[in-house]
Amino acid sequence: MVFEVLINFFASILITLRRLVFLIFIPYKTMRKISMEKDYFQPIIILVISFFYFQIANKIRPFNYPPIVIFLVFLIVFFITIYFFYSLTQVFNKKTELKSYFFTFSYTLFPTLTWFISNSIIYFFLPPPRTMSLLGKGFSICFITFSISLLVWKIILIYLSLRFSSRLGFYRILYLILLYLIWFIPCSIFLYYLKIFRIPFI
Repeated sequence: MVFEVLINFFASILITLRRLVFLIFIPYKTMRKISMEKDYFQPIIILVISFFYFQIANKIRPFNYPPIVIFLVFLIVFFITIYFFYSLTQVFNKKTELKSYFFTFSYTLFPTLTWFISNSIIYFFLPPPRTMSLLGKGFSICFITFSISLLVWKIILIYLSLRFSSRLGFYRILYLILLYLIWFIPCSIFLYYLKIFRIPFI
């Protein structure tokens, strides 16, 4: 029994890594498959990676709060986000399933994790202050370009997540996102003033 669980767990790790690659090159087909997924090991693996990120990042650049507190705040915002979209979607489509949002939104965390992990690595090897030399400006341009690319990827994944989980059209999805931002932006500012997140981890 335990051996079977371990086999399934390691298989889920491989599937998660495979889908990470596919989300870069073929996000549409990949997210559609994820929305129909039933293997709960996959989102759990992604959340565990997030947990370890907070633990390691705290050693590189200490947080104002214990990493477990930061992680719990992230989980609260994450699950509120999922339930927010699920509950509003019920107005338009009663056939949607909550678990579909859980799977797809878990995979939308990959651009976030990539950016935050990269930022921690850069901070470790190239801590501030950074010079305004030619190399320093070149690095800034490359990092901004990298950040924008991840943001675009993130937006695409969020849209596809809502598209396949809610089964709604473009304009209704856009409307849901606008409603979410009305809540999310003040929440982000509040977390910033509490010195929990400088940039929202979501």
